[in-house]
Amino acid sequence: MRFEHWSPLHFVILFLTFFLSAALPFYARRSASLKTRNYIGFSLGAVLILNYIVYIIYRANSGFWHWRYDLPMEFCNWSAIVTSLALFSRNRTLAELSYFWVMAGSFQGVLTPDLSVGFPHIYFFIFFIAHSGLVISALYAVFGLGLIPRKGAILRSVLYSQIYVLAAMSVDFLLDANYGYMRYKPTSGSALDFLGPWPIYILWMEAIGIVLFTLLYLPFWRRNREN
Repeated sequence: MRFEHWSPLHFVILFLTFFLSAALPFYARRSASLKTRNYIGFSLGAVLILNYIVYIIYRANSGFWHWRYDLPMEFCNWSAIVTSLALFSRNRTLAELSYFWVMAGSFQGVLTPDLSVGFPHIYFFIFFIAHSGLVISALYAVFGLGLIPRKGAILRSVLYSQIYVLAAMSVDFLLDANYGYMRYKPTSGSALDFLGPWPIYILWMEAIGIVLFTLLYLPFWRRNREN
């Protein structure tokens, strides 16, 4: 049974995602000791990594794993790695990149999940731990651990994003894959259909990303301007 958008179950997931995204940073900043804040961050990062390992095991045991589809080359995979490393190391640059990547990209997976199975299928849990977990973790890194974006964060994140674009495109052409939709648009139709042919739609994706990064930076603009 395919997961239904805006069903009662979807609203429960959205509520839990928003609640934990707000509650964990609030608790960390108001009540938790430094050790507890770091422990929460480490736990969130570990969950993201373990969830991906479970995904690989699930795909392999089901006989579906294939290098064209299951290498850690999707944008959400890179977001999970960057977010986990930010939580483990408390590196501010990684936290900036995590915040922009997750909230501009991976967050869409929570709002409009592309999910062919429903509760209680194991992939249902893998999917939402990956996507909701990323949102919760990225916001915790910024607001719970205080790793807020600094001046120049937008430019840095845009430049680092090009590493993913080049890597995904190289792997796609080398392995006849389509990670990040760098070779062609989804065959089932998507918003990319409105952005022109290849490679024009990739440039539009980059432009939209810059706009979203800018909007996401606005809550920190005044603080950084005054410092």
